[in-house]
This record gives sequence, structure tokens and C-alpha cells, in this order.
Amino acid sequence: MRALGVTSRALGALIALSPFVSNVVGGRAAEWLDLLFVGMCHRLPERSLQLFGETMPLCSRCVGLATGFGLGMLVAWPRLSVRTLRVAVTAGALFLLVELTTQDLGWHPVFHPSRLLSGWLVTFPIGAALTQLVERGRLEETPARAV
Repeated sequence: MRALGVTSRALGALIALSPFVSNVVGGRAAEWLDLLFVGMCHRLPERSLQLFGETMPLCSRCVGLATGFGLGMLVAWPRLSVRTLRVAVTAGALFLLVELTTQDLGWHPVFHPSRLLSGWLVTFPIGAALTQLVERGRLEETPARAV
């Protein structure tokens, strides 16, 4: 199980760094990474961050989704019960939905910090739970309450 945990954490680091790597390395490696991103993001320039003078290969929300998931896998913290995980992911998804809807309705302009945060809040707990599941073979159970 230890080797799987290390592999899971290494994969998490790779996922978290991947949106940034193509702007840094360029060339053939950037082209291969670009193939991963092209199908998962609209990549609108006005919704994307700039890094080293280049537009990132993902919009800011998708960067939040990727880095949240990857960092969650990497740190595997906090240890959440299944019930708490459901609540955390649901709350993050609701925030994402509200942020996305209000932006698309024109109630506020593109605001990269809230786009990053909305993606991060949904995927960080999922990534953490995934590594915990790999390392421990299970997630924490919520103790039954006395009726």
C-alpha cells in the first residue's frame, strides 16, 4: 500500500503542476500537454490567466479544478468522513454553480480568484479522499448516532 500512496501523491503533484508546465517548457512537451487540455476546457482567453506572457492552456476555473484535485492528492489532508466529504463537495459545487451562473448572467465580470477558488473547493477534498482511499484502503466512517 505504501508504494501506491507514494504513486498517488506523485500523480497529484503532476496533475497540480500540469497547467503551468506547458507555459514553462514549451516545445514538444507543451504540445503533448495541450492534447490533455483541449477536450476539457473552452480556453477562452478572457477567462484564462497569463503566465510568462502566455495564455495558460486552461481557463482559471479549470486551473482551479486541476490544481485542487492534484494538491488534494498530494497532501491527502484533511481526513474527512464520507459524510463530511459529501457535504464539502456539495458546498463547493454549489459555490461553483453560483459563481458560474452569476458570471454568465453578467452580474459580475470575470474574477479569476473566485473562479480558481470555485474549482479548488470542489476537487481538493476529492483528491485528498482518493489518496486516503489508496493508502488506507478505506475512508473514515461516520459514527452512528444514538437515536
